[in-house]
Amino acid sequence: MDNCDLEKLSISAGKLHPAFSPQVTDYRVTVESSVSKVTLDLSTSDCGASYSILSGDRSSSVNLKDGLNRVDIEVVAEDGTAKRYSVEINKLSGKIAELTDLALEGDIPLFPPFTPKGHEYGSFVPFDCSAVTPLTKVPDSLIRVAVNGKSGCQPVPLHFGDTLVEVSVCSADGSVSQVYTVLVTRELIPVAVTFTEGKQQLDYECPVSLSALYRPTSVHHSNPKSTFSRPYIEMLARRSKLDPLSGCPLGDGWKVAELDLDKEMSAAPVRCFFHYRGCDSVMPLSELGPHSLDCPHKPTGDLDAKDVTQTGWYKEHFETSGGLEIETKHVCKVRNWEKRLQLTGEEDSVDKLCALAEEHLNHYSKHLPQRGEQLKSENVESLLLSLEQAAAYYASAVALSPRKARLHFLLGLVLEEQHNAMEIYGLQRKADKVGPELNDAKSSAHQDDILAVCELHGFHGTPTVENQLQALDKEYHLLKEQGQSHKSDYVQTLYLWLSKNAGKDRSAVMQDEESYVYRALMKYLDAWSLSPDSWEFSLHAGRLLLLQGRSREALQHVQTGLALRPLHPALRFFTGLALLQQEQKACEGTEKEAALFLHQGLEHFVSQRCSKSRVQQDPSDPLCGLDAQFLRGLLTLGQLQQKTVLAERSMTPEQVYHIVAVLAAQSVSQCVCQSEASRQLEWVLLDAHFALLQRLVQQGERRTEAAVDRQSLVAKRCQALVALIRLTTISPCQELLDMQERTCQLAVVASPRDSRALCHLGVAQLAQYDNDPNSDGSDEVLSNARLSFQASIELEDKAQSGDPPEQLSKQKWWQEHLEAENKKEATHLSSQPSQAKAPSGSSTAKRGAKQGRGGPVQGRASVSKPTPSVAAAPVRGGKAAQPPAKALTVKGRPGAAAKPDKTAPRCSNSTKSKLPANKSEQHCSPKAVVTAKVPSVGNRGSASGPWNSRSHVSRLGLARALSRSAGTQDQAKQLYQEVIAMAPGIHDAYTELVQLLEPSDPWAAVDVYCKFPLKPVAEQSFDDAFVSGEIIRLLMSQEHYDHPHLGPSLVAYGKVMGLSCIEKYIDVLDEKSKTSLLKSVYAKINDREEDDPDLQDFFKSKCWI
Repeated sequence: MDNCDLEKLSISAGKLHPAFSPQVTDYRVTVESSVSKVTLDLSTSDCGASYSILSGDRSSSVNLKDGLNRVDIEVVAEDGTAKRYSVEINKLSGKIAELTDLALEGDIPLFPPFTPKGHEYGSFVPFDCSAVTPLTKVPDSLIRVAVNGKSGCQPVPLHFGDTLVEVSVCSADGSVSQVYTVLVTRELIPVAVTFTEGKQQLDYECPVSLSALYRPTSVHHSNPKSTFSRPYIEMLARRSKLDPLSGCPLGDGWKVAELDLDKEMSAAPVRCFFHYRGCDSVMPLSELGPHSLDCPHKPTGDLDAKDVTQTGWYKEHFETSGGLEIETKHVCKVRNWEKRLQLTGEEDSVDKLCALAEEHLNHYSKHLPQRGEQLKSENVESLLLSLEQAAAYYASAVALSPRKARLHFLLGLVLEEQHNAMEIYGLQRKADKVGPELNDAKSSAHQDDILAVCELHGFHGTPTVENQLQALDKEYHLLKEQGQSHKSDYVQTLYLWLSKNAGKDRSAVMQDEESYVYRALMKYLDAWSLSPDSWEFSLHAGRLLLLQGRSREALQHVQTGLALRPLHPALRFFTGLALLQQEQKACEGTEKEAALFLHQGLEHFVSQRCSKSRVQQDPSDPLCGLDAQFLRGLLTLGQLQQKTVLAERSMTPEQVYHIVAVLAAQSVSQCVCQSEASRQLEWVLLDAHFALLQRLVQQGERRTEAAVDRQSLVAKRCQALVALIRLTTISPCQELLDMQERTCQLAVVASPRDSRALCHLGVAQLAQYDNDPNSDGSDEVLSNARLSFQASIELEDKAQSGDPPEQLSKQKWWQEHLEAENKKEATHLSSQPSQAKAPSGSSTAKRGAKQGRGGPVQGRASVSKPTPSVAAAPVRGGKAAQPPAKALTVKGRPGAAAKPDKTAPRCSNSTKSKLPANKSEQHCSPKAVVTAKVPSVGNRGSASGPWNSRSHVSRLGLARALSRSAGTQDQAKQLYQEVIAMAPGIHDAYTELVQLLEPSDPWAAVDVYCKFPLKPVAEQSFDDAFVSGEIIRLLMSQEHYDHPHLGPSLVAYGKVMGLSCIEKYIDVLDEKSKTSLLKSVYAKINDREEDDPDLQDFFKSKCWI
C-alpha cells in the first residue's frame, strides 16, 4: 500500500551513476554530443503504485539540449505516499575537445598526474626504452585524437634525450581543438658515445661531458650558437649568469630547448661501446640504449680466480703461509661521539634495533632523488632524521653487543652515508644550517687571516694555495717555538680549513676526527679488529685507509680481502689502485696486474649499469660514479693504457677518459651544493678533459686524413676547457694556472688567427705573471700577454684563415713549437725519401703514464715551489686594490682582498684562471705543451671561413697587462676608456681605471664613476651599489659635500646595502651641518616625503629641524 519505489530505472544512452537501486533517488548520466533524445525505461515495485515524469512533455522520451537536462520522476503509492527520483542528463557539447585520461603504456608515470584541464606533462623513462605508446580516453566517441599528427595512438619513437609527444584533440563538430603535450625524457646512458663520422662528433659533442649532447639546450642569441647538455648548462648557469663559452650575459629567457637538434642527432650513426670487445654494430644513436643491454659482446662479469691466485703476492702470503701480516694497530673501543649516538630507551633487543635501523634506511633510500628528479625540500628533514635514527639504533645495538663485528660495520656504513648526504645532496638541518651569508662571512674571515699570515712571510696579494699552505706551515712552527700554543692551534685550524677546501682528494677530511667519514673508518676498523677474516670489512677499511694516505696498510687490507674473495670486482679494483700508490715505484709486472684489476672493476661497473636488472646508483657503493676515488682510479687506468699495458680486448685510453668525463659531469651536476666532494669531482672532470685533449692532439700526429675536423675538435675542446676554468669552484693553485696556459696554447696552435683563443691565451699568461711577478722570466711572460692581446685586437673583423699573426712569432713558446714542427717534418721526410711530403701533427713533449693526478703515484695534488703572490680583487667600498688579471667577463674569486702593495709601480691582482696541471717541472713548462700541427697557409682555406668579431674583452685584458708597468699606465688608461665606450656596463673597467687615476687625479676618478649607466635603484645589483659607494667615498674624502652626485649616490647605496653602510658618512655630514642633504637622503631611502610626520619627529630628534 505504501510502496513508492521504482523497481527499474534505465536509460537508452549512457550509464547511470550510481547504478540503480530503489533506495537511491539521485542519478547522473553523460551522453555523447550525437544523442538528441533518450528514453527512460521505468517500472514500479508495487503494481498499485504509479509514476509520472514531471519534466518536459512528461513523456518517457526526453529531448536533450547541450549541457544539463534534469528529469524528475514522481512515484505515488496506493495510499498516496510519494517519492521523487531525479536523473541529471549531461549532454556533451559538440565543441568539447578534451581527454578524460592520458597515460603511457607500461604504467610509465606522468608528472604532474593527469587532469583534463592540465595540458603539459613530463615523463622519465630508462635509456633502453626506445618508444612509448600514449593511451587516451575521450568522453565522446566522435572526438578525434591524433598523436604527433597521426590518427590513433601509435608507438612514438624516442630520441636520445627529449621527445615531445603531442596529443591533438579535435571536438566532435570539428570547431575546437586542443593539444596535450608530454615531454618524454630518456635516462642518460652511462657510457660514452662515439659517432662514426668526425663531423658529427664535432657538431654533436657536449662541451662539458665530451659525449653526445643530452637534451641539447642552447643559449638564446648566442653567436656562434652555444649548445650544451641541459643538466650541465643549468649547473653552470647557477654559478654565473654568463654564457660559459662567449662570456656574454645570459639574460631573461636564455634557455632554448633544441628538440630538432635532438631529433637530428638521434638519427646519426654511432658505434657500440663494446666495439673493443669485437662488436662491429653501427646503429642510430636513439637505438644505442637498447643495444647496450642486449649486445652479445657485453662483459658477462665472469672473472677468473687465477688472475689473483697466480700473482706473486698471493703465492707468497696466502698459498704457502697463513696469510699477510697487517700492520694496522687498532683497538676496538667506544668513543665519546658514539656514546652520544646511543639511545637511552628501554629497547634491549639487538635484532629489534637492527630492524628499526633498516626500516629508517629503507625510508631514506625510497625518498632520495630518483632519476631526473630534484631533492624536494620537504624531504630534507625526513631524510636526515632517517639517517640519524639508523645511526642511533646501530650505536645502541653496538652497546648491547660490543663484540659483534657486523654491528660496527653497519654503523660505519650509515656514518659514511651521512657524509655523502651532506656532500652530495647538501642535507643539513635548518637549525644547524649556516646560511650562505654566514658561510661566506666565515670563509672571508678565514681568508683574511690566511692572507695576513702570507704577508708576514713575504707572500703578498692573494697567493696560490701552495704558497698559502707554505706560509701557514711556517707560522705554525714559529708560534710553536715561541710557546704560543693558542695561536698555533688557530693557525693549524686555518691550515686544515684551507687544505680541505683546496684538496683534490679526501685526505684532509680523513684526518678530521669530527667528520662522519673518519668515524666510518673507525667503525670499519673496529669491525675488522673483531673479525679479521671478513673480506667485506677489509675492503671498506682498506679503501678509506687509502684515502687517508696509509697506502701500505690499505694494500694489506684489500689484498687480504681479495685472497678471501678473489672474484669480487670491487676488491680487485681497489687492490689495483693500492698497488700503484705504494712508495716504491711500480714495476712493469705490477702495472699490468693493477691495470687488469682496474679494468675489470670498470667493466663490472659498466655491465651493471647496462643491465636490465640495474638499480638506482648507490653513493655508498665503492664502485659508484659519485665517488671521486673510483673515478680517479679510472684516470689511473687511462694513463696506464696510454702505455698499452693491456692490449687484448681492453678499452682504449680514450674510452676510459670519456667514461670518466661522462660520469664526472653527471656527478658534478647532481651535487646541489659546493662541497669538498663536488670539488673533487670537478678535479676529475678537468683532468679527464685535459687527458682527452692531449690524446686528440697526439692522435693527430698519426692521422692526417681528417686534419680539418681534428683541428676544429681541438679548438672546440680547448674553448670548453677554458670555460670550465672560469667557472670552476676549485681554489686557485699553480696547477690550475699551468693547465690553463697549456690549454690556451693548444687552442692557439689549432687556430692561430682565432681572436678569442688569443685573448684567452693572454689571460692565462697574465695570470702566470701575476702569480710570480718577480721571477727571472716575468718580463717575458708579461710581454707575451701583451702580444697575445694585441694580436687578438688586430685580428678583429678579419678571417680566421691565413698566416699566424706577427705577435705570435715574437713569443718564445711559439718559436719552439715551430722549431719542433720543422724537426719532425725533416725526420719524417728523411725516413720516407721516396714518398711525397705529407702533413703531420706534432708534440713537443710526450706525456707518459705517470703524468697528471690520478696516475700510479698517489693521485694527489702536488705542491709547486714557492711562488710570489697573486694580488687580490678590488676591495669593495674601501681603499682600492690593483686591477685583476682574471677571466675578463666575470668577477674575481670571492674572498677577502688584500691591500695593494704601495711600493710596486705596477698593479698586481688575483686571477680566476685555473685548471689542473701536471706535477713535474718538465710538464709544467709552457715549452712542454703538446701541440697540434698548424697547416700551411695554402691548406687553411680562403678568407670566406670564420671571421673574428669585435669585443671589449681583449682590450680589457691588454689594459690590465699595460697597467702592470708604470711606464705603460697611460696607454692602459686609454684602453680602459675604449672598453667603457664599447661596453658601458662593465664594472671592472670603471673600477680599474679609477685605481690608476685616483692617486694623481681624484676628480677624474669621480668623473669616470659618474659616467657609469646606473639602473633605477630598485633594479641595482651589489656591483652597481659598489659604484655608488665609490662615488661617495671619493667625494667625501675630497670634502665635496655639495657635489650633485653625492645625494643620489647616498640614496642608491643606502637602499641596496642598508642604512648601516652609510652611517659613517651621515655622521660626517651631520658634523658639517648638511641637514638639507641629510633630510632628502633619509626621505628618499624610506620612500617618503620630507614632511612625513614620522620623519619630522626623527629629524627633530637629530636636531636637523
